[in-house]
Amino acid sequence: MWQLEVKIIALTLVYFTGWFMFEKVFSALWSRLRGEEKDNNMPRARRKVVPLATVTPVDQTWRYIKGLSSPDWRIRRISCIQLGDRRGTAVVEALIEALEDPREEVSLAAGESLTRIGDPAAIEALTSHCRKLETRSMRSYENYRAA
Repeated sequence: MWQLEVKIIALTLVYFTGWFMFEKVFSALWSRLRGEEKDNNMPRARRKVVPLATVTPVDQTWRYIKGLSSPDWRIRRISCIQLGDRRGTAVVEALIEALEDPREEVSLAAGESLTRIGDPAAIEALTSHCRKLETRSMRSYENYRAA
């Protein structure tokens, strides 16, 4: 049995030695055919990395403000959430308008975004929005109890 193991090991060594030699000879031949000269003193030129600002726009605030007027409530909600990370008068005004959205998910997202921004101009709008939400929840609770 050990004779078989010795034969397997010997054949494996022959195979890998042949493969290694073939790889070295083939790669040297290929580089000569392509005209590449091997120069170890010169470092390889690195590929230029594209700046991230050229791949995607840096500020998409106006895109999200425009998304608040979309007919799809999901887009309006996502726009509200994304605008919560932005600052500015236009953002606050757009989110205050979004508080009046008929879809509750959108108005809640707008309220959360306004609280994240923390602009004092939004305090009055947020307090009236909270009162409306409280009134709605009381009505829905009363309707639930009556049923």
